[in-house]
Amino acid sequence: MAELTAWQIYDLLNRRGGPLWLSGCDLSAAHLRGAHLVEADLSLANLQRANLAGANLERANLTGADLEGADLSGASLVGADLTGARLMRANLTGANLRDAVVNRADLTEALLVEANLRNTHFVESVLQRADLGDANALKAVFKGADLSGANLTNANCSNANFFDARLEGAILDGAHLRGAMKPNGDIYP
Repeated sequence: MAELTAWQIYDLLNRRGGPLWLSGCDLSAAHLRGAHLVEADLSLANLQRANLAGANLERANLTGADLEGADLSGASLVGADLTGARLMRANLTGANLRDAVVNRADLTEALLVEANLRNTHFVESVLQRADLGDANALKAVFKGADLSGANLTNANCSNANFFDARLEGAILDGAHLRGAMKPNGDIYP
């Protein structure tokens, strides 16, 4: 992995032109708060403990990226690809992941409180003990996902797909599930 100095990161973020290509870079603990990373290629990048609060990562490629413990609170990840990403204990409070692809990702103990997860795909992802309290998961796809022990208190999961998902110990108090598909294929009334 390429390592960048704080000055090199600052220089890259302030250049104008096409999207940034930072595939495989070591950006661990980098301060990228509010950064403009639209359509950036951050695939396989090390972003552990990075501060990406309020960053614009719309349509960014984060496939296989390591975001363990990263702060993505209030970030925009609309249409981003996080397939296979590691997001354990990441803070995505209030983040916008509408239409994002987060398939086969690990979000163990991640904070997704009040996040916009509308139409987001979490196929075969691990969300064990994740906090999705008050999240908008309207039409989200959790097919085959592991939500064991997850908190979905007051989450809007209307028309979401939980087919073949694991919900053992999940907290669904006050969750809106109208029209959502249960793990066994039945539909919530």
